[in-house]
Parts: sequence; structure tokens; C-alpha cells
Amino acid sequence: MDLNPSPRNGNPLQQLYQSRRSLRWIVFLVLAALAVIYMTGSSYQPYGAASSGDSTGSSTGHKSSTSGFKHTHKKQAKHLSPVDLMKRPISRDLQSMPKLMHQSWSSTELPAKFERWSSLCRQQHPDWEWVLWTDEDNEELVRMHFPWLLKTYLGLPSVIYRADLVRNLYMYMFGGVYADLDIECLRPIDQLLAEYNVTTVSHGKPRPQSTQNMQKSGRKAFFGRMGTDTGSSNSIPNAWMASTPGHPFFLIVLESVMKRMSEEGGDMENVEGITGPGKLYDMINEYTQPESKWAGEALDRHVAKNPTAKQFNPRKGLKHSIEVLPFQYIYPYSWERDGEAFRDVCWATKETFNSERCKQLLATDRWPSYTITYWSHTWTSGGHDDGNVQKLEMSDQ
Repeated sequence: MDLNPSPRNGNPLQQLYQSRRSLRWIVFLVLAALAVIYMTGSSYQPYGAASSGDSTGSSTGHKSSTSGFKHTHKKQAKHLSPVDLMKRPISRDLQSMPKLMHQSWSSTELPAKFERWSSLCRQQHPDWEWVLWTDEDNEELVRMHFPWLLKTYLGLPSVIYRADLVRNLYMYMFGGVYADLDIECLRPIDQLLAEYNVTTVSHGKPRPQSTQNMQKSGRKAFFGRMGTDTGSSNSIPNAWMASTPGHPFFLIVLESVMKRMSEEGGDMENVEGITGPGKLYDMINEYTQPESKWAGEALDRHVAKNPTAKQFNPRKGLKHSIEVLPFQYIYPYSWERDGEAFRDVCWATKETFNSERCKQLLATDRWPSYTITYWSHTWTSGGHDDGNVQKLEMSDQ
């Protein structure tokens, strides 16, 4: 008799264990195959069908058009009309950044390049809301929330002065991000703001009051440095700005413009110095100097009587501050002397402009850069530069 049974004839428990182990492997292989089929099937596109990214794609040679972006399949920031925004209650969360992106043009019809870059910004912020302000909307905003400013606003020499001034109103009244239309967003700004302890929240669905009290970062406003010459009055452009609502800095900017307009014999042709980047540069320097008269609660006491400020009623001891971000974050391309080497490729109205090549030369993916401005210079002191606006209707490739 064979007292040592062969492995092939093991006991029933061993056979059951081996069969179950085999069954588990079979189930695993079947599930893995199904997962591969699902993943390849969901990413499949018929030959010749362009993705929404390709429709903007600078390297594909596809011609972009205004209508093309209105029908993109890629999720993007929801359009919110200025009228609907102004109907909303005033934000009580003064320490968080509302997910609002403000842009402005004379009408809702944008040149092709503006439409494309705006769409890219909306795609980078799909859970935000996007507000396109027109000249008519801007005046209504002044009349509704800043009636004390109306005379100054209407008395400005031309529309570019008003377009420069009103972006301060967006920031104060609503908060969020303002971006010129020649700005391309390269990645979500939420990531950068988180580095400065600022949370982004839905404007339409504010956080409960109890949650607001947990955030102690204070009111913050953000601007970007352009170029390496910090002494240049153009080195802090007003093409991009971000803020929590109710930051008192923007009210002293408005007061300064009012004072300048009331002075006789002033140079009214200097748009940069009256409402533009020169004004912003001077006011930021005044605000941030070591012994600033606006330090601490002094600024809140100063604006306390302002009828617009009363709508926010900031809590006592709520801090306020300004951050001027390094040039590589917001303005990796400078239109001044330190950007001359890239001008032919990076300036939007040049015949040799190529946005993809520009970003490669500036290594915007390495810094990393969150936005880039192509400096279309569509405004003159008297209004639109029709020649430059016309160039924005053409493809950049």
C-alpha cells in the first residue's frame, strides 16, 4: 500500500482552497480587463474630432473664433451677468476669496483672441463664476453702490480712465479676481492663494457664519510685479488684481482719484498716473511704507464714515494686508526693456506673435506662472486703438 499519497490526490480541504484561489485570480483578471476597456473607451474620440483644448490650440493651426468658444464641451466658469451679481446680498465673509472672475469690455462682443484667452481662464476655474462688465454695467455699479463717486467717474476724460478706475470697485464691492482680456490663465489661481492662507469659496453659496470665524488670515489684496525694476511706476500693473471683499485699500485709491480730479491745473492726459498703473503703484507704496498712516485700524477708522464701507461693517481687529507677488507668478512677460528679447513673439499685436512659443521661451511651466499677459494695448487716451483691436481678430499662428 502506498502510504504517501501524491500531491495530485490531496485532501478535499486543500483542493477547495486551491479552487477558491484560482477563482479569485479569474475574477481579478476579468475586473482588470473591464477596467481597461472602460478607460480606453471613455477616452476614445473619432478620428478628426478635436478636443476643446485643441480648439484653442496654438500648435494645431486651428483657427479660433468667438462662436467656437461659446460651444466648448470643456467645463468652464459659469457666466454670471453683472445685473444678477448686483442683485445678490453683500458678502459677509471678508476673509475668503469669492470664486468670481471679473473682466470688462465696451460690449459683450469680444475680439477673437480675447474670446479665446477668456475661455481658457474660465476653463482653468470651472467652479468659479465669470462676470463680463460693459461700460453700461460699470456706470450702473457706480450709481448703485458708489453714488458719492459718480460725479468724478463721469467727469473722467475718457472711457479708459473709467475702465481703469472701475476695477477697484469690483474688488472692493465683490472681491475675487480681475483680469484684463489679454491675460491667459495657465493654472488655477486657487493653488497660489492657498499658499497665502486664503481660501476660495463660492460667492453664490457663502459659508456659514460659524465657519467664517475659523478663518483668521484677515482681508488680503494681491497684485503682481512686472519686470525687475521695482522703481518703475509701471512695475505693478492694474491688469490683474485679486482681493477678499471690502478691503479698505481700494477706497483710498478712489479718494485719491477724487482729490486729483478736484485739483485745478493738473495733467489730465496722464491716464497711468490718474487711474492707471502709476496711481496703483503710488498708492501701494504709500500703504506699505514702514510708518504708513494706513497701518492697522487707522485705515478702517479713516473710511468708517464712507457710505459704501458701512455696508461691510468689518469686525474690530480684523487685519488687512497687501501682497505684491513676484513677477514670475502673474507677469512673466514684461513689456518694458527687460522684455525686449521676447517682444516679437510675446506681444499680442505683433505679426510674429506666437503664444505657445512665448510660453516656452519664458518657461512658464517651470516657475510656475499662473497667468501671462500679452499686452495688446487696445486703449489710447481717447478710446480704443482700432488698429490693435483689428489685429486681435486674427489668429496668433
